[in-house]
Amino acid sequence: MNMDRITAMGHRLRGAAKSGAGKLLGDAKLIADGDAEQADAKAQSDLAPPVGMDPDRIDGIGHQLRGAMKQGFGKLVGDPMIEADGSAERSAGKLQNEAGSARDELRDAKEMTDEHPKR
Repeated sequence: MNMDRITAMGHRLRGAAKSGAGKLLGDAKLIADGDAEQADAKAQSDLAPPVGMDPDRIDGIGHQLRGAMKQGFGKLVGDPMIEADGSAERSAGKLQNEAGSARDELRDAKEMTDEHPKR
């Protein structure tokens, strides 16, 4: 696996977490920093050779993390709306991750078929 792409994945996740925390806290600078880190990571990832992982898997994990943070924050402050919003984002992230995983499996199966054609 290409180290540039792995590093970019980490930065995308960290940027998503920063942005999510900034939204929860109402901190515009933290949101901007998180969004910028995600954009830089996407640019770095786009330049690196493919890693074999669908981008929706990475983005889905980011949504799951942000959703968990929102859900926990909602519980902490006793705000059921924030907690429900976090739960919904976690669920959406899980579905996005699963969709990316399914595309990965299809791609891998096609590659195996291409490598070993029927005789």
